[in-house]
Amino acid sequence: MKARVLKRRARRVLAAPLALGAAGGGADVIVVLGAALAADGRLGPALERRVRAGVEAFRDGRAPWLLMTGALESAAMRARAVELGAPPDAILCEPTALTTRENALRCAAILRARGFERALIVTQPYHLRRAVAAFRNAGVAAEPLPASDGGDSLLQIAREYVALTVYAARGWL
Repeated sequence: MKARVLKRRARRVLAAPLALGAAGGGADVIVVLGAALAADGRLGPALERRVRAGVEAFRDGRAPWLLMTGALESAAMRARAVELGAPPDAILCEPTALTTRENALRCAAILRARGFERALIVTQPYHLRRAVAAFRNAGVAAEPLPASDGGDSLLQIAREYVALTVYAARGWL
């Protein structure tokens, strides 16, 4: 029991510097970043939380468009968003990105082509700092929109610190 409490506390302390608070106001588009699919092709737990957060923000009138991004998952994300009540004609897909940087670069091109400037970026709190910075580096006025974290693992959080370091060293932030 004590080990579980310590692990939960360590996770909370390590994740806190990575998180960004939710942006206020609206945007041109809500960009929902991809994540792993389950073995059967359905959305994994993290991706389900992201899609739900994006659809909820859409329903709240935060933006008139949703953009699902991810090479393997964007179609499944779109289908789930429709199941949750988002109108199909308000959902765009970016079906080629495999990394957060590719999400940012490829979505930025779609946004520019449509004249969109401001985007709300949906991902788990531990991933927001890097994701928003990557989108800003790609020329998007990006703001965070956290999906519930669902108790992310210490491994995911540690991996994010490494990814932030790599992205910073390569000038991607």
